[in-house]
Amino acid sequence: MPLIGINQDSFHKAEGGFPTFEEMIEGCAELGLTLFEFCPEYLEQTPDVLTPERRRAAVKLGQSLGVKLLVHASFASVNCCFINAHTRAESVRQLKREIELAHDIESDAITIHPGRPQGHFQWYPKGYFWDMLRRSYEELLAHAEPLGVRICTENISRDFVGPDESVAQILADMDSEWFGLTLDFGHYNLIYNELPLPERMERMRAALGLFKDKIWVFHIHDNRGERDDHDALGTGQIDYDLLIPEVLRLGIDAYWSMELAGIEAARVSKAKLEGFLAG
Repeated sequence: MPLIGINQDSFHKAEGGFPTFEEMIEGCAELGLTLFEFCPEYLEQTPDVLTPERRRAAVKLGQSLGVKLLVHASFASVNCCFINAHTRAESVRQLKREIELAHDIESDAITIHPGRPQGHFQWYPKGYFWDMLRRSYEELLAHAEPLGVRICTENISRDFVGPDESVAQILADMDSEWFGLTLDFGHYNLIYNELPLPERMERMRAALGLFKDKIWVFHIHDNRGERDDHDALGTGQIDYDLLIPEVLRLGIDAYWSMELAGIEAARVSKAKLEGFLAG
């Protein structure tokens, strides 16, 4: 039975900010969820805010409530493929701290975005950014493996790491039992949104088989193929009636993390996922 959970976004307050880290763990338990994936970029859960004492207490709290803790590394403030060596080195340094946080809260996997070339893409060859990405992941793997933390790249963009070919390439380049994939269904729908919807869904279904041995985390949400909306399951284009049964048929052993914009969306989506598991 997979662990099903949410990230901090479901707890977002209308006036800004989030509840405390501990309150969000309790909130997952109140929703009947068994996983809380959090991002240390948010002020309520940075490595500095989550002191060693709070980390130990959070593990005990999660265990008492049946909620496992999982880390999604910072993504807006770091960039693994940045071509300025000093900037990239700082990104790697920050991500190492978050790998240590993952170890301390017994998160055996951490999702680390591959980054984006951004505005520099037009002036330098793609291979240059790819080389920087590999260097970053190699350094991060060397830090994570002794701590027992697996690193997951994520399909995030159409022009870098996102299409199947690029995901397969980075998995092959890293070639490590400690390096895998967080497959984001919502991102996949956007990356291939130029395809007709039935073809897009079939391609997504095929990707599950292609990467089944390397998928360690699923990011689950819905959209309409235009923006990264993070809507409740069943409110957008993604055919989870096709995809989740395929996940189960393939026996993919992964965490199911719902990335949603509200508690009600979490309730609706949880019920839909549990329906699949009930058969």
